[in-house]
Amino acid sequence: MTRARRWLAVLGLLWLVACQSTAGEVGGLADLPPLDRAVLVTGGAFLVSNGEAGTFAPAARPGDPALLLAEPIAIDVLVDELRQSRVFQRVALDGDAGHRRLVRDRLRAGAGDPEVQQFLQRAREQGFDLLLVVEELQDGPIDAQGTNGRWPVTFLTWILLGFGALIPDHTFESRATLRVTLRELQTGRVLHDPLLVGGPIELALFERSDLVGLLLSMVVPPFWVGDDAGAVGEAVRDTTRRRLLLSLARDLKSESVRQRLRERSAARLSLVEGDAGLRVTADSAESLSVVRLRSERALSPEVAAGFERALLASRRLEGDRFYYEAPLPNVLRGDRVQVLVGTIRGTVSSATFAPGAGR
Repeated sequence: MTRARRWLAVLGLLWLVACQSTAGEVGGLADLPPLDRAVLVTGGAFLVSNGEAGTFAPAARPGDPALLLAEPIAIDVLVDELRQSRVFQRVALDGDAGHRRLVRDRLRAGAGDPEVQQFLQRAREQGFDLLLVVEELQDGPIDAQGTNGRWPVTFLTWILLGFGALIPDHTFESRATLRVTLRELQTGRVLHDPLLVGGPIELALFERSDLVGLLLSMVVPPFWVGDDAGAVGEAVRDTTRRRLLLSLARDLKSESVRQRLRERSAARLSLVEGDAGLRVTADSAESLSVVRLRSERALSPEVAAGFERALLASRRLEGDRFYYEAPLPNVLRGDRVQVLVGTIRGTVSSATFAPGAGR
């Protein structure tokens, strides 16, 4: 094999490895239609430790004040991930860290607290449909799983070039987990409660070792070179943080969550497009008694009232469910709108749509 062909073969192998290592993290998540909800984010990824050295913190006592204040995954970074992945039609942040922690703690104790009820009421008045509470980041150790199945690629690269430090040949996994809850805004009831994990992480020698390890890899195959604890910790920490955020966006945007929200809603609201234009549909096990239409711009009372009357008047009973349908006013195309409905028993459902926007 000539030197040129040798280099091409090695570059091809490196390209394949790079594609495999990123394929699990990159995808068209933002291209999928968002959930038709406006969401307020509160709480935070406040670190919880069992006292052992973990991914995000050294050994610490569970009651350590510094640990109580630690938030290794910044809440604004989490919100940015939800926005970039287009998980919801609208995402906003409760910007007061002290208030976010207080709300989280009181929701855990029960939503009957008067201050929690006032907070939920304000969120409803501000046009939100759901509350996303970042509950905690449970720290955990890094599990070193040793040499993985890519060692032949590493060995071939090392034999041909004398250097194989770019091939991810060792696998690690953080035991840290991120817990969030998706809650409805009437009572604070939990609708979805995922526990997110980072998953296996494959590191190349240049990520898991130091300069001495890189020099040693010129003499022995890289997968025989030991790990540097500091380098491994930094690489696993950064990747786990990114993975947890991506896992959150993927989980919330999954079809199973969409179905769960539909099943647990008092009324299922949808925006459909047909030959007659955009129409709002609703179906419920109970008859609707009230409808409200909101827009991000000032909305004519006559236009809103006309839509509300039309939706209520369209009631039809099929089996044990009530169905409703009404055209969305054309003046709202391009605006973000919220539709709220209430049943005869007082339960409320709402959804937020972006008519004319990419779905």
